[in-house]
Amino acid sequence: MRKAVLVLFLGFALAQPTHTVAPGDTLFSIARRYGTTVEELMRLNGLESFLIQVGQVLKLPAPSSQEGPLQEPKAEDFDLESPLVKAVFRYLGVPYKYGAGSPLSLDCSAFVAQVYAELGVALPRTSREQYRALPAADTLRPGDLVFFSFGGKDVDHVGIYLGRGVFAHASSYGSRVVIESLDAPFYKKAYRGARRVLQEAKRP
Repeated sequence: MRKAVLVLFLGFALAQPTHTVAPGDTLFSIARRYGTTVEELMRLNGLESFLIQVGQVLKLPAPSSQEGPLQEPKAEDFDLESPLVKAVFRYLGVPYKYGAGSPLSLDCSAFVAQVYAELGVALPRTSREQYRALPAADTLRPGDLVFFSFGGKDVDHVGIYLGRGVFAHASSYGSRVVIESLDAPFYKKAYRGARRVLQEAKRP
């Protein structure tokens, strides 16, 4: 089931971006996150009021042409049968909790570290340590770590690039492990670069 959902997401992420409403979401917070307006969200989704429900899928405006992280061509696209993607599948939907690092709840850097631990790769515990320890990636390949800064200049968030412009991460906003688009203005603005996990750079 998770694989089917991911296939659909990867296939349509660029053509029709969407957002699944999570607990605590409002039209205002969603609009701010994706760099749009409440009015535009209401228009795209035919909403007549500000009420939205958890699990509701909202259409988002098409990604802008604003410069973002450089991505490899389709030859380096995602592989649904790769050990990396299979490991990511196992964590989809796991609740986010700051400082946690177990199969029942985890934060962003723990998610990344646990996925790679399943592949036999040991990574530092925090996003800042991961950013400093790994070599830079000028263009993105599936398996690269993508880093963000939401609280200032220092890196404070990390995810795993899957291909086709999407990445998996333990999201404090979504309160769980999710797959989202790097083209969303919210992430483009906070993006600070990518790092390559060399042992995973070679496809199985």
